[in-house]
Amino acid sequence: MSLLRHILPSSLLQVLLHSTWLWLILPAQAQHQQTFFPASVPLAVRSPTFNCWLDMHKNSNPMTSWPQFWNDNHILGWSGSIKVDSKTYHWLGKPASGNAGTWLSTQVTPTRTILTVQAGPMQLNVTFLSPIEPSDWVKQSFPFSYVYVDGKSTDGKAHLVQLYSDISAEWVTDSFDTAIQWSTTRQSNIVYHQVQSTSPRSEFTDVAEDSVAYYAISSGQPNLVSVIGTDQALRSQFASKDPQLSLSSDLAGQIGNVKGGDGKFPVLAHALDLGSTDTIATVAWAVGLIRDPVVTFANVPRRAYYWSQYASIGDAIDAFIADFPAARTRALALDQQILQDASAVSAQYADLVSLAARQAMAGIEITLSTSDNGSGFNLSDVKAFMKDVGNSQRVNPVETIYAALPVLMYLNSSIIGLLLEPLLEYQSSSAYSNGYAAPDLGIPYPSVPGNPDNNDVYGVENSGNMLILVLAHAQSSGDGSLIGKYYDLFKTWGDYLVTNALVPAQQISADARDAGLAQTHGNVTNLALKGIIANSSDTTASSLIQSWYNLTSVSPSQLRWTYGDSTWGLMYNLFADKLLKLNFVPLSIYTAQSNTISTNVKQSQLPFGPPLSSDSNMNARCDWTLFSAAAADNATRDLLISGVHGYASSNTSSSMFATLYNVQSGLGPGSAVSPNGYASPAQGAVFSVLGLNRLMILVPSVANKTVIVSPSTASSPGIPPASPPALWPGSFTGHAKSPTGAIAGGVMGGLAAILLLGLAAVVFRRRRQNRDNQLEAPRPYQEPPTMAAYYGSVLRLKPRNPATLIVPPTRMFLASGLPKPGAHYAHPESLPPSTTSPPRSSPQPPSSNGSGAGSSRSRGTDASLRNEMQRLRQEVELLRAAQGAPQEAPPEYH
Repeated sequence: MSLLRHILPSSLLQVLLHSTWLWLILPAQAQHQQTFFPASVPLAVRSPTFNCWLDMHKNSNPMTSWPQFWNDNHILGWSGSIKVDSKTYHWLGKPASGNAGTWLSTQVTPTRTILTVQAGPMQLNVTFLSPIEPSDWVKQSFPFSYVYVDGKSTDGKAHLVQLYSDISAEWVTDSFDTAIQWSTTRQSNIVYHQVQSTSPRSEFTDVAEDSVAYYAISSGQPNLVSVIGTDQALRSQFASKDPQLSLSSDLAGQIGNVKGGDGKFPVLAHALDLGSTDTIATVAWAVGLIRDPVVTFANVPRRAYYWSQYASIGDAIDAFIADFPAARTRALALDQQILQDASAVSAQYADLVSLAARQAMAGIEITLSTSDNGSGFNLSDVKAFMKDVGNSQRVNPVETIYAALPVLMYLNSSIIGLLLEPLLEYQSSSAYSNGYAAPDLGIPYPSVPGNPDNNDVYGVENSGNMLILVLAHAQSSGDGSLIGKYYDLFKTWGDYLVTNALVPAQQISADARDAGLAQTHGNVTNLALKGIIANSSDTTASSLIQSWYNLTSVSPSQLRWTYGDSTWGLMYNLFADKLLKLNFVPLSIYTAQSNTISTNVKQSQLPFGPPLSSDSNMNARCDWTLFSAAAADNATRDLLISGVHGYASSNTSSSMFATLYNVQSGLGPGSAVSPNGYASPAQGAVFSVLGLNRLMILVPSVANKTVIVSPSTASSPGIPPASPPALWPGSFTGHAKSPTGAIAGGVMGGLAAILLLGLAAVVFRRRRQNRDNQLEAPRPYQEPPTMAAYYGSVLRLKPRNPATLIVPPTRMFLASGLPKPGAHYAHPESLPPSTTSPPRSSPQPPSSNGSGAGSSRSRGTDASLRNEMQRLRQEVELLRAAQGAPQEAPPEYH
């Protein structure tokens, strides 16, 4: 131990002490203190179609269970066995040969699942590592995972040890009758098997019928035997009493069915003989599932990003196998960082983050288009696509990207931009004509046709989500290219929200897609809140939030879920105000929401936390509960985390950490229910508390970075874009141009810009604080006389009757604080107001106190701040002149 302290940094030593060979250091009684019992744990989870889990519900023995696809309706044949002194024990799957090992415990970290198993006199750690590599898009886009075994004898003696593992063709098809073909490739450093359908097809529901499965191992393993045969033949040969490792195939040819007429499955196996030993050094296999192309966007096939680096799949697998020691080190470091941050909140929160991380990132596939001549890749055209796993065949569902925002903010916010780019590109084309944001890019995955349908009922939901996502991306990554490129689109959506957000009479939230939540009615206050927050820079925003509070408040400490009735619920959209540090929503509203939650949860004595709302059939969504936790006070936050943790650890249903569950029973929906939220990337919302800190541990901090907003900049870090192809019918509203000039100008003027923005931030923050302090304290909801004064005497408010509500007058709007093209900005609290106000289409509605004083203060503050900004800018220019810096960038920089 003392030697380790001298050799290793303390941080890495701490990780290793909690790693898969913990038994080497700690006494036996301290090794297995499991306190978290998920119903299913992730094994190999890297993409929507490479998504393998192990069922552990109702305390079932994982040593006697086959791994499952994420939908819990399809077995993925994957077995692992160890032979000790001629006696065989299996540590994965349920093969007919040998005995089940004794399961001791399961540990889940953000990147790994570790099964501790006793196999006779040998104790094993079986680790399933699905790398999370958000800062390296080659590695992140390569859908492969590792499984590795290490161990030690518990009697201190040496034993004869052999290891075996295989996979079946069930990974590449949903049917036993599918015709398949297989092969083995031997290279200098690796051996890999592959299997695929003889007639691949790109149309499928969940299991990818156009995929190729691979099982690989380093050729440097001792006494390695790699063979393809039937499951019954190879597994029984390995389990024989023969001390010699000898496996032979019983298959004739290289074509057959997933399951033969004789009931046998062809399997791809690797085995090795370690000889006599008391310690098993790490032995690793690599499993992967390749689809090429990944998606077809606008009739153009798109390939995974890793193909830009490797000429063949053999090269990619070889690099993956060679990278195993470094990949494990990176995974340990990432686990340590995430768990350290999450544990600062609570141990329960660390458990949830560990369970959610892999499934959140696995929902995203990073792609490239090929160059025009087909000889290479267009590195300026990087786009990411998300399947609505667990719910539907939709591609890039906006509400799911919104839910996953926290994990992307924490790991690498540039990925947000990759997901938004195809949505924005499509909606800027003539193929899309609606005045609000689309809910997705259409169906069915992996086809990405776009969605031109009339989805006005979700207009506030999707437009609000998109504006929040765009601002979150720009603010956290420092990349304002999307704002410049699609500014007119954002302006259109902002105008739509001004008209429809405050009283969403004819609108519903995306929660209506889950029938179990019963949210198909209008006038949901949480939806209105989202639209108002997305509008937070509009000149009427302060009066809108005041009016929203007046309509929503039951008392100073209670908020209603639907206008005009007594329901309550989770105002999870408050999280957007917190995440973006807008400081827009008054503290009194946060306090009222925390009081609403804590009071109702305690009164109802709900063991698994609150439902989404009091009218949601006692059903909750984990993602929105964790959004609410991040926006609540610490006591309420911990109450909400505890409820979700109770569900995730209840072990009563076999769901793959479904977003949807019942707060009375702790049960998730069955696998036959659709949607059920199984393995959904929306669980990235679990990172909500961490996302508030914008740690972004794998990329440089941008906390003080200036955001460059120009008509177009690179779509991927550091890569100048070419003009985008005309993918959609009609012309583009914004074409990309090289950002080189803007970048160079930014470098030359960087110090001066930082000084200017820093001074501006101080001034603006003080002005904003003074203005907020002067804002009238929100008043409780008043019955129709107050509402009629605002909307007119024709208003008749009735619960669940959207047709009787009159929306406020339309006003033009500068979308969500987004700077105009060519502008620079840092964080929203340091944003100066626009120097020109958009034209007004109607008189401003009166403020809640009827005096209009609030708007006068706002105009006075704006004018004063503009004067202050101008003075600061002049001082900076004088400073630059004194230092000999150029007064402005040369023309070619613009």
